[in-house]
Amino acid sequence: MKRLALTLALFIPLLHPALAGSIPKEEIADNAKWLIHLDAAQFRASKIGGFVLSELLDKQLAVPVKRLDDQFRLDIDVNKVITGINSVTIYGTDYDSPQAHAVLLIRTGPELEKIVVGVLAGMALAGTNAPVPVTQTDVAGLAFYAIKDTGYCAVLPGKTIAFGRSREVTENAANVLGGKAPSLPSGKLFGGFEDMKEAFFFVGVAEGFGLGNKLPPQAKLLQVADAGRVVLGETADQLFLNLALRGKTQETVAQMQQVMQGLIAIGSLSQPQDKDVAQLLQSIKVSTNGNIVNVRVDYPISGALDHLTQTRNNMLRKPDQTLDAAGSENPPLPPSNPLPPVTH
Repeated sequence: MKRLALTLALFIPLLHPALAGSIPKEEIADNAKWLIHLDAAQFRASKIGGFVLSELLDKQLAVPVKRLDDQFRLDIDVNKVITGINSVTIYGTDYDSPQAHAVLLIRTGPELEKIVVGVLAGMALAGTNAPVPVTQTDVAGLAFYAIKDTGYCAVLPGKTIAFGRSREVTENAANVLGGKAPSLPSGKLFGGFEDMKEAFFFVGVAEGFGLGNKLPPQAKLLQVADAGRVVLGETADQLFLNLALRGKTQETVAQMQQVMQGLIAIGSLSQPQDKDVAQLLQSIKVSTNGNIVNVRVDYPISGALDHLTQTRNNMLRKPDQTLDAAGSENPPLPPSNPLPPVTH
């Protein structure tokens, strides 16, 4: 189990930083209810992405990659692993048990595909000597790997790597990728939203969010929407986040706009002492377009990089080191000399 986690560790961290303007709908099942997508190529090209990959992710991947090298006698170049991922998508067809019905799709280059296939095939050949038992089968010319107590992986050469918790979910995803099962039609579920090509990260939810009473009181506004989308991206010198909610009626759209404007006004009246919070509140813009309510937040990329630099320094500094106001490391203070003993 731990060895498999090392393999997946090559991909999962990319999801934490940041659906881009172009969603691969032809690769997503037609009954998908939620969707998360990272355009890795566009993320790498952004200023934020360049910093995250060079200053944070490279260092985080060094240890698990070294373990893979030692375990399987590989010579993995971390940069090739990162640049070999074109995009990552996770979608699900159920809200009640998302992990059981979720599918992870990784679109890679040929080099990374060889690494993944090599590791899985090697574990399959090792049989009981493998750290995690893997069984390889061919399903209609497709390399299919069953990973004991973990999940199933299907590799479509030159296309996509699919991973799911059950064989049924993974096989269905492979059939969608191979054009043998229906995919998400254009305009369905996640349609009607403005195309934002500058975005590199996307989260979409449909069918009234299907969450019912599971939503916290602060998020009850979402129940009156029948679809929603959050995108993150860069434009010029600004990092932007756009929340779009699709209302069922014009009255619903007007109500959502009023509620959001009211929340922003309350936040502004509280006169936050934090300059970053005050700047964020001032940058928020609420608008409507047909049955869509858009909330856009802009933040200077320079400010975001400052926060990421502080995060990096906190991750890398030793426990007994402190940071000065500029984020530079200061050596630990020497212990004070004890007072001489009192003599009588």
